Amino acid sequence: MTTTMKKTLLQRAVLPAAVCAAFLMAAGPSLAQTYTKQQLQETYSKFLGEEGYRPELTPSGNVRFRREGKTYVIYADEKDPTYFRLTLSFSAEDKSPAMRSKRLEGLNLATSETKVIKAYLDSDGDPTFSAEMFLIVPGDFKTTLARLLRAMDSAYEKYQTKM
Repeated sequence: MTTTMKKTLLQRAVLPAAVCAAFLMAAGPSLAQTYTKQQLQETYSKFLGEEGYRPELTPSGNVRFRREGKTYVIYADEKDPTYFRLTLSFSAEDKSPAMRSKRLEGLNLATSETKVIKAYLDSDGDPTFSAEMFLIVPGDFKTTLARLLRAMDSAYEKYQTKM
């Protein structure tokens, strides 16, 4: 194959890709739908209610619900409505350095052995389990919520075993 032929083939491949990229960059913002905090709250709350949970709004406008004795929060972020974050957190009674270290070991185990879940200590030293993902539209969380909750259960069990 001659250099001229290679150059021609490369131009034929690159030009359409560049045109598509330019179109998507120009059209992207106009194709994106915006959501208000209230719309996000309603989307999350409606589905949770249909699933048998009793969702309520937190003072900061997120959606809280209880499941199997644990409290979960779904964050409603109108600045990034396709970012989904589900958390489970609780207060640790013993805040001693030795228990903090033991909690960190349990959280590290939970994070390393559980898909999708991040487990960490918050600024007060309390355990937090978090599942985060990017969605196409906010309502897409419905397709994965059950699996996220099972993963959260698994991470919590791994943490508890280490404790």
